Amino acid sequence: MIKDRRPYFIRNLIENYYKFWTYYFIKPQFRSVGKNLDINKPWNLDIYGDDIFVGNNVHFRTSKNLITQICSWNRNDTNARILIGDNVLISPGVRILSAEEISIGNNVMLASNVYISDSDWHNVYDRIKTPGKSKKIIIKENAWIGEGSKISKGVVIGENSIIGLGSIVTSDVPDNKIYAGNPAKEIKSIDIDKKIRKREDLFISDDYDKLMKYLLKEDLKNNSFLGWIRTLVFPKRGD
Repeated sequence: MIKDRRPYFIRNLIENYYKFWTYYFIKPQFRSVGKNLDINKPWNLDIYGDDIFVGNNVHFRTSKNLITQICSWNRNDTNARILIGDNVLISPGVRILSAEEISIGNNVMLASNVYISDSDWHNVYDRIKTPGKSKKIIIKENAWIGEGSKISKGVVIGENSIIGLGSIVTSDVPDNKIYAGNPAKEIKSIDIDKKIRKREDLFISDDYDKLMKYLLKEDLKNNSFLGWIRTLVFPKRGD
């Protein structure tokens, strides 16, 4: 379907089911989690490891064809950590794999199929030994990582910086820069004199659930139950 044709009450039932699944099956897998954790199709989120910390207003987006994976390695005397700040967006197919520490700052956006790993996962000469060499990754506040990009161990990505589509980042990216390519290189600078809106602006309301329900109602206000059934049984061009 081009548009969401479901009536509000159907969509609300689905959203409540997502919340139920998140509360009982996802939240217990994190070491700590803030308020307003929002996961669509939460059964497509694969979590492994003990020390995963999630901030407030974090959105995970998953797809049945793109498993989103968060893994902190806790074997062989390795106790890895993943720190996810407030207002972070994690899109379908993102993989975050840590053998030491991966820190993701507030308002960071990770587009689909981004891969972040702080380890080689195997030794050069001992291919059985794991997890191999590792070095902490830091993604600073309000960074935006483009679709399909890969972030290598030891990298620091600066505040507000953008990583272009499909880039391979093997060295540090300064604040307020746009990098792209393989290996990623500077393309241009971000004008720091211009105001940058951040994801935190989405959550200025004191009542997050009320705001989300209002926006959902507005988006689906012209939908009807019979119209939705018709699109399922007899779809037309433009549905």
